[in-house]
Amino acid sequence: MTTAPKQVTYEDGLRLVQTLVGDGRLPMAVRWVDRLCRHRPDDARAHNQAGLVRQRQGRPDDAVLHFRRATLLQPDAAELWVNLGNALRHVAAFDEALLSRLRGVLCRPDAADMRLSYALGLLAAGDYRRGFAEYEYRENRSKGLAPYAEAGWPLWDGRIRPGGRLLLATEQGAGDAVQFVRFVRPLAERGMEVVIACPPELQRLLRSARGVAAVIDPTPSGSPAAFDGVDMLLSLPARLGLEEEVLGLAGRYIEPPEPAFRVPAGEGLRVGLCWTGNIATPLNAMRRIVFKELARLLDTPGAVFYGLQVAAGSGASAGEPRLLDLSPHIEDFADTTAMIDQMDLVITVDTSVAHMAGALGKPVWTLLARVADWRWGYDGETCLWYPSMRLFRQTRSGEWRDVVERLGTELRRQVESRRSAG
Repeated sequence: MTTAPKQVTYEDGLRLVQTLVGDGRLPMAVRWVDRLCRHRPDDARAHNQAGLVRQRQGRPDDAVLHFRRATLLQPDAAELWVNLGNALRHVAAFDEALLSRLRGVLCRPDAADMRLSYALGLLAAGDYRRGFAEYEYRENRSKGLAPYAEAGWPLWDGRIRPGGRLLLATEQGAGDAVQFVRFVRPLAERGMEVVIACPPELQRLLRSARGVAAVIDPTPSGSPAAFDGVDMLLSLPARLGLEEEVLGLAGRYIEPPEPAFRVPAGEGLRVGLCWTGNIATPLNAMRRIVFKELARLLDTPGAVFYGLQVAAGSGASAGEPRLLDLSPHIEDFADTTAMIDQMDLVITVDTSVAHMAGALGKPVWTLLARVADWRWGYDGETCLWYPSMRLFRQTRSGEWRDVVERLGTELRRQVESRRSAG
């Protein structure tokens, strides 16, 4: 006797779509979610799921249509407005995206994830005062401070006391730490002793930053009484109330160690290349460029190329005679700065190398996806955070060809300018 197959209910179907997306089986997820939308066209959950699946497929235009339908059906659901805002951002409808995120906050003003989404929209729009205030709702802040609170460490009250001692903990990626360590110097100039708690691979680099008195491991240890308080490094803009016009005035604010390898001088324009960030970072797939595409620059006469890529990405250039791989001479981020400092120009994707080059005041060309991270703004070639940086943005999502063509044109101009000046 055969058993009749179990009938899949509508609720089962919603759960199944989530499972299929989690397993990376997107085509099947699309088929199921479309069936759900046809079955119950007036259920916001089905359209929300359909939008999320399209977003994962890299089809933000289609995602926007589903999220719009979902918000019409359930206008008081904060997460739907945030999802719509994210999709609108990916179709470069930035103003509308910010309004959608604000609707999410109005629906649930006590929800940290809603406030963070709105914060990122404000920061991308260049509204740093309101953006950094909202950024304090980020989960990384509460998680980062939790171990210190459990160990009895007091939270910094924001008061700047000459002779006071402050511990600042890093969070997120290395690039974030490099970008925000500039805000330590104003504290030191006003008499505070600032210690940074960070992972070992960042310690030599951050120890060199202006105003940093010392670095320690991130695990709370010792007596809390040794410090007036603890806070997160990325909270300094909100604490200090800095205006955006001072962000780019830091100049060169980190110093590299003596390099383990000296790059030969006088052989041409020395250009350092970096084509991928941490491959474990979800956003890296959008930010990275395939080495073979970037390698089209290697035939530029008068330029000599060096690989600044480390870890898994460095193998992509193996056997390329036109590029000298510097990764064997790099053990930590401080070593990377020592190599960057010997370059005449750095060309890199959006990763820590871009931040280190900018913090050194080195000329750096940063390749950006069509929809870039908040810190690079919506458009334009200049960067408020790093005056020595020039931004090269995709004109179409996922396509780097025209970016590399623009890079090649500008690189040849740089070589020619160097020849004329020499």
